Amino acid sequence: MAVSSTLKRTPATSESFNRTEHSSLFPLQRSVPSLPTARTGLLGIALDPAFSSNNYVYVYYTYRDSGSYTHGHIVRYTANGNTGNSPRDVFDATSSAPNTIYHNGGYIKFGPDGKLYAMVGEFHQDQQAQNQTSMTGKMLRMNPDGSVPSDNPLPGSLDYAWGIRNSFGFDFDSSNNRLIATMAGPTSDDKILIIVKGGNYGWPTCLGICNDPRFIDPIVDFNPVVTPTGIAAVAPNGYIFGEYNTGNLVQLQLNATGSVLSMTQLYNAPGGIIGVELGPNNKLYFTTPDTIYTYSLPARPTANTTDSTLVILLIAVVVAAAILLCYTALRYRRKRSRTSQPVETETVR
Repeated sequence: MAVSSTLKRTPATSESFNRTEHSSLFPLQRSVPSLPTARTGLLGIALDPAFSSNNYVYVYYTYRDSGSYTHGHIVRYTANGNTGNSPRDVFDATSSAPNTIYHNGGYIKFGPDGKLYAMVGEFHQDQQAQNQTSMTGKMLRMNPDGSVPSDNPLPGSLDYAWGIRNSFGFDFDSSNNRLIATMAGPTSDDKILIIVKGGNYGWPTCLGICNDPRFIDPIVDFNPVVTPTGIAAVAPNGYIFGEYNTGNLVQLQLNATGSVLSMTQLYNAPGGIIGVELGPNNKLYFTTPDTIYTYSLPARPTANTTDSTLVILLIAVVVAAAILLCYTALRYRRKRSRTSQPVETETVR
């Protein structure tokens, strides 16, 4: 069952949040080519599940070729101390038209199945989200070397789900194998989605909750828009996501079938929230354009066995990349949303 954002939210409590400046937290140094334009550049980073033994770091960035087509590109580096060496191309997607700037996606993360998942926006060419010969407007799933897994929904294709406009984050709920993602709408209908293998999420044919059997409706549909950004699974059926327009940090509780039970505002940050990540010791990290916050979550029933050092490294790099390279895009969209100019707002989400 999908719900609209008219669902009443429990207000923020007086929980203690810690904050720190981000300037010294970027541990890996490596220059990558990119577009020197807002909403482009280094957009995603992920550590290999076997990072402790192979030192592999994956990055997603955009660049423009000699024909002015935009590319979303994944490269694997080998970390040597604080430097990335031995770059290896893993993946490349190309815009369907030249001179595109917006809707580049870029969030990447390894799933519990050991596959690399990548959210690629439709590069501001909305019809590509329904084109199954294109890799844009899709959630992609690939082997760590970029090859196509044999159990993907379409033979020979990296496409895992489609009909996606643009997304700033997703995460995996290990308690139920659920993949949950945010999706920014144009001037209406921001969404939270449960991504399933072979799922079609409607864009651009279906904007909100359409009750159309061809498409999967969102579990939450936001009107007016809030620009949901990062999202983290923090407990079985429990998720925390950020909103850029409002600065709210929100906890979403679902039931076992994916229906919404509640949405609770945990905190309001002075500035839009960009990245949200669950770290070691059950600590949540979230960012605004100039600050990293930490929040100690309630104890979970099972211990987190992930190497704390590796997770902290990942969080630091993700946070720094998000702050430095997504701020301009989201700030511009927020400004247009506040002045209620729908045509201009559409072009930057």
